[in-house]
Amino acid sequence: MKRFLFALAIAAAAQAAEQSLSLKVDGWHSKGDVYKTEQAVQKVKGVKNVSSDLSSKSITVVFDDAATSAADIQKAISSAGYVSHR
Repeated sequence: MKRFLFALAIAAAAQAAEQSLSLKVDGWHSKGDVYKTEQAVQKVKGVKNVSSDLSSKSITVVFDDAATSAADIQKAISSAGYVSHR
């Protein structure tokens, strides 16, 4: 039974993978815009790390794809008032 549970735990861990998503964000004009977007994205369950660059108007998000999706992250950006695209 222990082997079965161990195998099941390994299988579940294998299905969950960290993903990295890089997006361009329209509408950023200041550090405040970047901060607002980062805060919205960090609230999404499964997001591990968020980094942004105002000069290139880009955001990179590392997330657990078993807990969230790229669409959820883009919804959070949209809810913050900005448009994102790949």
